[in-house]
Amino acid sequence: MLQRPILALLVLAACDSPSPWMSGAEATAFVAEGYDMTLWLAGDQVEVIRHGYAPRADQPRLRTAMARAIPDLTGCGIYPGSLEGDSGVLRARLDCG
Repeated sequence: MLQRPILALLVLAACDSPSPWMSGAEATAFVAEGYDMTLWLAGDQVEVIRHGYAPRADQPRLRTAMARAIPDLTGCGIYPGSLEGDSGVLRARLDCG
């Protein structure tokens, strides 16, 4: 039964890293709405990951806070129609023009 706790730890450890296509991305840790998050930036692609559990009632405002953090932390807007994901992982393409 020792295997299950080890597997759970490995899954949780993976939650702190970006998607494979974001390899080599620059990380910026921040807090929004009281939750720890990381913004990963690679070229014009960005991914925001929320860490830890969030109750269902918090999720709509968390997604909004994550989307607001993208221009605040990158200095670029979000390319129209590129925002996708939920309050766990949110992805977008940047519009720096």
